[in-house]
Amino acid sequence: MFENYVFETLRLRYIKAAMDAIAAYRPDGKTPAEVQAMVANATSPTGPRGVYESAYATLQLAQGEYDEDIAELHGVCVQVYPIMKSRYRTDAGSTSAINSLPTQDETGTETFTRGKAISTLWGKLPNPPGSATPFKAWDTMGLTEFNAFLTAIEGTAGPPVVEGTLAAKASAESAFQVAEGALHKAEQDMGDFATNALIQGRGQFPEGTPNREVIDAIPTAPATQPPGQAVITNASSPAAGAAHFDYDAPHSTSWDVFRKGPADADFVKVANDVIVKTYDATGLPAGAYDFKVIGRNSKGDGPVSAVTTITVA
Repeated sequence: MFENYVFETLRLRYIKAAMDAIAAYRPDGKTPAEVQAMVANATSPTGPRGVYESAYATLQLAQGEYDEDIAELHGVCVQVYPIMKSRYRTDAGSTSAINSLPTQDETGTETFTRGKAISTLWGKLPNPPGSATPFKAWDTMGLTEFNAFLTAIEGTAGPPVVEGTLAAKASAESAFQVAEGALHKAEQDMGDFATNALIQGRGQFPEGTPNREVIDAIPTAPATQPPGQAVITNASSPAAGAAHFDYDAPHSTSWDVFRKGPADADFVKVANDVIVKTYDATGLPAGAYDFKVIGRNSKGDGPVSAVTTITVA
């Protein structure tokens, strides 16, 4: 669902890195801060993806509650109908009306229609033959109790106004559709900016120049396969308190770096979703440090690298 959206967000981050590296590179006249704000909005809980995920969760909950109420209504309709038919079997007029009630309900709408038909007829039926009191399917299932199942679905007009699960589902569906549209628009806007940023960069910097190499490193299409296993190389402690290494992974476009120091019980993430292929740390207390790296692209995470140990002087 989010593969293209994640890819376009990644391209924005590459463009921001290129803008940081090349002072003259300002696609569409934007500043690095403006592009970073685009990235922040794309990944924020209140941004298009976050709003979509929240709306989807709300819709799933509303749908579940509606489905539960429909299932309960269906169950009570199935129970009430044969009892009603049996109690009025000697009343030809009532029996004819009961026989006209719908008995097939494959969808939620059909179940609700069936329940409304039973409720309407129930309110008009005479007392059952030989009874001085209105019809009850059983002691705790009279018309009032039956209607409560309908009310849970359709709500009440008030006062007080109570929203039923049908209205809640419709409201959630509407909010979800709006969020889905905003998500697609955000994806298109990011893609339009990234595509034209590449066009502008390639037009601005000739092939074979260092600046053009930076531009050409910006991805142009989503990954076609998951990343391979990350590999750490050139690991060393170049100075007191320092650690350095390079890393890469086939098909990867970003990386997570994990470190476990002498005092750590487990690995700690020290670089999250970075697009550089070099890790440097300074100010580390002396001791042995374990590192591992995971590559990532729009298809997901790749296998974690083998652990590399660097002894910091």
